[in-house]
Amino acid sequence: MNTKTNSSYHHGNLKEALISESLKMVESGGIASITLRELTNRLGTSRTALYRHFVSKEELLQEVIQAGFEKLDTYVFSTLDSDLDLNLKLHDVGKAYIDFAIKNPNLYRMIFGHELKEQREESCDINEREDAPGFHNLVDIIIDAQNANIVKKDDAFMQATVMWSMLHGLSNLLIDGHVHIVDNIDTLFELSFKTLISGIALEVSE
Repeated sequence: MNTKTNSSYHHGNLKEALISESLKMVESGGIASITLRELTNRLGTSRTALYRHFVSKEELLQEVIQAGFEKLDTYVFSTLDSDLDLNLKLHDVGKAYIDFAIKNPNLYRMIFGHELKEQREESCDINEREDAPGFHNLVDIIIDAQNANIVKKDDAFMQATVMWSMLHGLSNLLIDGHVHIVDNIDTLFELSFKTLISGIALEVSE
């Protein structure tokens, strides 16, 4: 089926248009909806033109994953108030993360799903700030909280990983329908966050 859209692009930015349109396809139909034929039809271009920018579909998907992570990071951190109390910063980062997953389930599944594991590993090394800026932003907030004597002075990278694990697990449970509490998502998040913070918070006796 030809579903050519009104999407247009200026000469010279076809690469960006291919990535952007691929994200739209993921958001509406999941990763399986991306075919090169459908993608090029939507943009009114040819696969020959596509291959001038990407040597394979796998390379295209690698770029799409990177763009997906950028959308997640922007959603979580772009509106974060730098003047917030550090506890509130951690809270708002967590809440925004859950909100993103709920509002963009197909995109969230794509960037973390097993289908594109190889492409994700090629494009995102969590140990490198350049590859995973959002995660390292979280590490920075935790380090600030350590310096402010709010959380324990343990390995900040590991503490961030624990928080991410909680958020990722809860996100997956919610978007895949394993937890049927749509009206109480905020309550579930608040309890989960409180439990997490109680585990890493600096004890009064310290």
